[in-house]
Amino acid sequence: MKTGLQTRMERLFNRHGDGRAICVAADHGYMSDVTPNVVNLRATTEAIIAGGVDGILLAPGQALRLAPLFQGRNGPALIVRADWMNMPRLGTSNVTNAVPQRLLLNDKVITAEQALSLGATAITIYLFLGYSDKVEAIGVDKCAKFVNECRQVGLPCIIEPLAYGGQVTGANMVEILTLGARMAVEIGADALKIPYTGDVDSFRHLIQVSGVPTLVLGGARSDNERDALELYAEAQEAGASGCLMGRNVTKSPDPKALIKQFCSIAHQGWTVDEALRGEAWDFICLKAKPALCTGCNLCVGACVASHGNGDYGLNQARLRIETSNAPGQHKVMFCTGCKKCIDVCPTQALRWHPQSGAVELLPERCDNCAKCVDACPTKIIIHSEMGITFNDGRALNWYPVICDLCGGKPECARICPTGAIFTAERPDFSPVLE
Repeated sequence: MKTGLQTRMERLFNRHGDGRAICVAADHGYMSDVTPNVVNLRATTEAIIAGGVDGILLAPGQALRLAPLFQGRNGPALIVRADWMNMPRLGTSNVTNAVPQRLLLNDKVITAEQALSLGATAITIYLFLGYSDKVEAIGVDKCAKFVNECRQVGLPCIIEPLAYGGQVTGANMVEILTLGARMAVEIGADALKIPYTGDVDSFRHLIQVSGVPTLVLGGARSDNERDALELYAEAQEAGASGCLMGRNVTKSPDPKALIKQFCSIAHQGWTVDEALRGEAWDFICLKAKPALCTGCNLCVGACVASHGNGDYGLNQARLRIETSNAPGQHKVMFCTGCKKCIDVCPTQALRWHPQSGAVELLPERCDNCAKCVDACPTKIIIHSEMGITFNDGRALNWYPVICDLCGGKPECARICPTGAIFTAERPDFSPVLE
């Protein structure tokens, strides 16, 4: 039989059977100045619930007023903010600071039992590191007492470690967050809410160090909603169990649509591009709008970097830009999927990849005839810089380097700042039939 704690953890993290939760933090109203997303909280909450959100973080007063929106088996999980802090009023956030304050303060506002009476599925509390020894000690004591209260009533406790203060620098931010994650778990946190460390590897390490479900927070509002989606996608790749996005959702012109996009990444396995366009494609191809190309070569650099090459140049890129002195006259040269290289290969060393639909080389069949290189109309099939030796002792001093569409997620299209190169659906294509 499941305990109350287990049941509530499953309600939050396993509504879709995948161990992930897309949540929204809407608890800013009593910690910062009055902003439109705070004033229109009911309408915003209704919109994100309609978008399929898994959980919403609210201050106690709003949890009481909006409780009817969370009722029912299919309703989202209610997460209650159990403490208060004044960090946004210290001049570090995008608020007007009607009543500025000088010292960081953090205090308890509700007990675990009171949160449970509001219908809470979990509570969230802060743990500050880097401000002062006193603030850290008070935070540890507060968190430990909350954890004990939560254990008594079977309520999950989500601790939110934050690196803030004069002891925090760009050089030690990741280390402090990783330390905070481990401290929170040692205190007894059931899950974490924590900022993204900036890259997949360091965030993966943080999650491994903590060993509990980790929700990434969104940070400051970005004008480009793709930024928030990409942040979450990277965090999920690192092993995050979901997110607790705040202003990026609550200040969005269409929070319902944005939550649907987050949920499609978390629960359907979609890429950011698929989430933004609202559909997944079985197979893709590259397309170009040459008039938009600026000749920046970001696509070429991304291609080389994504394949682990390019320490000494861009000559192993699987696409190229033929530049022109006239603006808008650059030529974007890439694999068009014309199949000429496959058709001309005498040893059947080339085929369509069954998953990505890109041209795939079977190197053990290759005989270095170079017919594919000669047949390529865009001349983007090139010689490798190094050869390859097989288990039977046979060796090739070079082999054809061919676009693999980055496994179905082309980096060139992702990084292009103008949309000069992009992905499109490849309808009526089957690598088996072809």
